Amino acid sequence: MSMTRVRVRRERPTALALAVALCVTMLVVYVLTLDVKRPDAVESMAATPRVTKEIAFDDLSGWAVSMATCESQQAARLQASAWVGRGAAGCVRELDGQWRVLGALYDSRKTAERISQRLTETEGIPAEVIHLEAKGLTLRVTAPVVQIEAVAGADALLRRQGRQLGEVALQLDKGEITPDAARTLCALAATEAAALADSLAAIPGAGENALCAALTGRLRDLAKMQDAVARGDHANATALSGMLRCAQIEGFMGMREMMEKF
Repeated sequence: MSMTRVRVRRERPTALALAVALCVTMLVVYVLTLDVKRPDAVESMAATPRVTKEIAFDDLSGWAVSMATCESQQAARLQASAWVGRGAAGCVRELDGQWRVLGALYDSRKTAERISQRLTETEGIPAEVIHLEAKGLTLRVTAPVVQIEAVAGADALLRRQGRQLGEVALQLDKGEITPDAARTLCALAATEAAALADSLAAIPGAGENALCAALTGRLRDLAKMQDAVARGDHANATALSGMLRCAQIEGFMGMREMMEKF
């Protein structure tokens, strides 16, 4: 309890405000994508002088609510199937030698502990709070400036969209937006992530660069997960919020694994 993180509560944006913001971002990304994909633009970047800069990846930290602990993956999956329709993520992960069913991910330890305590007291669920993290790192990169900026932009987008998935799930739970609005937001976010992945992959030499390849893969995975949510026929807001939380956790864990690798 001595590590409680204090956050200032902000008003959550409406679905319309989020959609407008995402549309504006998508327009900017689309314009940049056009510049990157043109043959003459590719040639220009290939001839651009390379510079050496440091790219900082901030610490990655989240507090997950574990709904169950199992001895095998199969047992955990059976447990998880019961939670997806109830608004929990139902993501199965092996952590510290145990198979866990993760229900939600939060930025705040205090929030995660409150949810965990409520599940234990009101529903008899042996919920626990698990701290998931990856230490920040700084990489020295020698590349054209546009490639360095794309790497930093990919990191920022992955983190931002991960937070948005949790926020939209919470808005669904509170009835602040409809399932159709949530699916629309996911479709916009998926397009944005896919466009940035294409831009990053189109930069000369990106395919041979381990960091660029890893970020491109993370962007494509996030885009696929959000596109699947957007295309799914889930009229039930509770089930949809569970899928959003699952996409959030999977994206976070993928980012965590990537950072640990580097």
